[in-house]
Amino acid sequence: MSRDPWQLLEDAATVLVVHAHPDDESLSTGALLAALSTADIRIELVTATRGEEGEIVPGAIAADEDRPLDLIREREIDAAVAHLGLAARHLLGTAPALAPGASPRRYRDSGMEWIREGLAGPSPSAGPDSFTHRPLQDATDDLVALIDHVRPDVVIGYDDEGTYGHPDHVRAHHVTAAACARTATVRLEVSSAPQGSISTSGGFTWREHPATAEAVRAAVDSYRTQLTVLGTDAEGIRIRHVGGQDDVVALRTGLRVGA
Repeated sequence: MSRDPWQLLEDAATVLVVHAHPDDESLSTGALLAALSTADIRIELVTATRGEEGEIVPGAIAADEDRPLDLIREREIDAAVAHLGLAARHLLGTAPALAPGASPRRYRDSGMEWIREGLAGPSPSAGPDSFTHRPLQDATDDLVALIDHVRPDVVIGYDDEGTYGHPDHVRAHHVTAAACARTATVRLEVSSAPQGSISTSGGFTWREHPATAEAVRAAVDSYRTQLTVLGTDAEGIRIRHVGGQDDVVALRTGLRVGA
């Protein structure tokens, strides 16, 4: 008998969610995480990279700002995490998300290029320290260490499409699958179906989270260097990405149990 992902979450006391960059937790799973936090489920987040390769919204950083971009984005993710009600956040490669005995590791944003509208592919400029180029085993060992530390009942991550195919998202999917297999931890995958639609394929089951609109909008609006919030309507939170693409952060989630 197949297991119901939503029942697994309802029975969980602690959930660990795995994402690739700052802002992914809000854009891909913000409504889900806000809903879970209001249900008194402890949620911890681990982010693989610091989003170093992302573009910057013009005017979002003051001319006299002397902090590096990665530090600015750490402050953005701190604000978003607080709005969503998360209990803790971690960086992959930094203890406790670091394999025992290993020196701290920094997984850099791998960047991306658009292959076609809505589908990303690898960037030719990704260096040897990027998340996609560092050994898969290292990242898996680091996530296993965090799972052993947090002891989550459920781990939530990307499906194999990685939302829009970003190489770091796809890598995070493989790392999460490997770490959960090693630790025998239940793994749930978030559907990569476009935010404004519900796909009935792939074995996903969906739920709406209409009560999370305020929290999700505040979390998304924390990322002033990466996007602009345009408004809220019946579809969700309307945003404009730094590249000029309009998008919607829908207040619904499709989940399935990972194989």
